[in-house]
Amino acid sequence: MSESLILGLNPTWQRLFFVDEFKPGEVNRIARVEEFTSGKGINCARILKMLGGEFTLAHFLGGERSGSMCDEVAAAGIRQLPIWIAAATRVCTTIVSKGDTTELIEPSPQISEAENNDFLQTIGEVWDDVLNVIVCGSFPNGFKTETLTALNLQGKRLFIDAVNGIDAWLESGVELLKINLDEYCKLLQRFGIPQITSSPQFWKMTASTLLDRLPIHNLVVTDEELPIHAFYRLEGKVMGIELQPPQVKVVNDIGAGDAFLAGWLAADSLGLPINDCLAKATAVASARCEVDRPWSLDIGRVSALESELLPLIKKMTD
Repeated sequence: MSESLILGLNPTWQRLFFVDEFKPGEVNRIARVEEFTSGKGINCARILKMLGGEFTLAHFLGGERSGSMCDEVAAAGIRQLPIWIAAATRVCTTIVSKGDTTELIEPSPQISEAENNDFLQTIGEVWDDVLNVIVCGSFPNGFKTETLTALNLQGKRLFIDAVNGIDAWLESGVELLKINLDEYCKLLQRFGIPQITSSPQFWKMTASTLLDRLPIHNLVVTDEELPIHAFYRLEGKVMGIELQPPQVKVVNDIGAGDAFLAGWLAADSLGLPINDCLAKATAVASARCEVDRPWSLDIGRVSALESELLPLIKKMTD
């Protein structure tokens, strides 16, 4: 059993429609169609596998595509724990035009009481051997997060790329919370932390307050092409660093955040310091945007970007 468990509990069947120029309200002729298994957990798993990571992926699968989705994940060399459900896995239809993406996401499937129990039994069989738990994305409808967060976390390192249903885990302590700016603002609101985005002290004030309230070791906030902010505690003081992502030719940016998480996990597994984790994660996410599918990632390109980015990391001033 792997020491790392990825919980990608809300996978999707991804349909990519490539059009030369997308015009809402008009007839759009599709130049090319791609279909494959996707979702935040699967996207992260595919790239982490390419980076040499060893882990197990747990996910709910249902409907007519579930068998082929399971086979596709297995063909990628990913060890998985599928929990079979009656409802069909959702479909995500994405229109890609000139590097821009428009997503149409179906509602999440409904998880029954029996399927919740199946999940807990499946996870329970491997839980004692798990050191790292990685939570990727949203939970399906009907999923009982309270039973998941009630699991024994002693000795576990939690890596979270989500914002809903994770407060109990945040309060127990996490190794990494990686979210985007919109999710960060939602989290601040939920914990009653004032946010004045126009203030030059926005980042210092909000991150310090959040880390004072919650035992988060590393907090990372992304904002598309704007600088990435990372915060951590050193000798009792909250420290901050930032990194401007490189400008790249975007082919498809779906899953860039999942790629970022995979890069961070790969660096963490090597015991690298936070600057190196940030550089590798940003390099992986940037290289991901340059290709059409997650598994088309160019590892050599990742290494080149990583070397370029590491010296560009800046310490955030008070």
